[in-house]
Amino acid sequence: MSYTLTSAATATGLNRTTILRAIKSGKISGAKDEHGEWHIEPAELHRIYPPVARTEARPDATPQYAPGDDIELRIRATLAEARLADLKATLDDMRSQRDHWQAMAQRLAITD
Repeated sequence: MSYTLTSAATATGLNRTTILRAIKSGKISGAKDEHGEWHIEPAELHRIYPPVARTEARPDATPQYAPGDDIELRIRATLAEARLADLKATLDDMRSQRDHWQAMAQRLAITD
């Protein structure tokens, strides 16, 4: 019997996105069925993430995160900031080109 993402998250005390991120990064293997739902074998899941005791796996419990999540979030934030800086530089360049062409059009309109 395999786990779905939700049942795997409940069994480990983690968030569904943490389990999905582990699948996509190759830490654990999972397969999608014909309905697009993920299935993870219990042995594969618990090879990386230990199971929580049944008393701890409450639906109202605060999800716990994998040890590498904070590092990954910092890396993503740094990459996003770099991308934003690149986009701002591109926008500034486009504005200066627009201003140049606008000035040229005005000069041509005056001479006509």
